[in-house]
Amino acid sequence: MRKIQIAYWIVTACTLIGFLLSAVNEILRSPDTLISTTQVLGYPAYFLTLLGVAKIIGIMVLVIPKYFRLKEWAYAGFTIDCISAFWSEIAVGNPKGSIKSVVVFLFVMLSYYLLRRIQKGADLQVSQESKRVHTV
Repeated sequence: MRKIQIAYWIVTACTLIGFLLSAVNEILRSPDTLISTTQVLGYPAYFLTLLGVAKIIGIMVLVIPKYFRLKEWAYAGFTIDCISAFWSEIAVGNPKGSIKSVVVFLFVMLSYYLLRRIQKGADLQVSQESKRVHTV
């Protein structure tokens, strides 16, 4: 169980650092991000702020212990972000740009899988402890 927790935090930290860098660029509207989003992908500039704030909220939810239901929503949001990024890059004819979103998506899914393993382990441990209490 301990190894799974360590793996979860390593994968999740790498994933969240990437999303944090992306969110900061979007909120601060860095020139590269602004140009690639508005001119290349065709999204309105205000979309950057919306996306950046949503990523910050998702990061906070994943870092805070407990609240597994909220974490699932955060993972859903990050998944939608990855799929949308992939589709947007393909739609404008940039298949190389879509590779990054696939890699990030794999990190998000691995992090989610490890979280579910941790949650199942915790549920199993609680179940075993309740059986011990009832048998004594």
